[in-house]
Amino acid sequence: MDKIRFQGNDYPVTVVDMPFGKRMISTESLNDVLMCDDGSYVSDEARMIDECIFYFVANNHIRMSKTELTNKILAEI
Repeated sequence: MDKIRFQGNDYPVTVVDMPFGKRMISTESLNDVLMCDDGSYVSDEARMIDECIFYFVANNHIRMSKTELTNKILAEI
């Protein structure tokens, strides 16, 4: 599993094969640090990271198999 480093912390990311192509997935904990309470980004770097992430899942779901993760995301979108 890969990681993204933001503000000195590492956050897990994985790439899954969705029916419409490969997409990067990360955790809600990363999403939480990218955004301010008012919905804006905390920085330009945060915006660039967010634009690379297709979907944020609960922290404990990132370790699911890629097939399970893909099916979970498809059920939610």
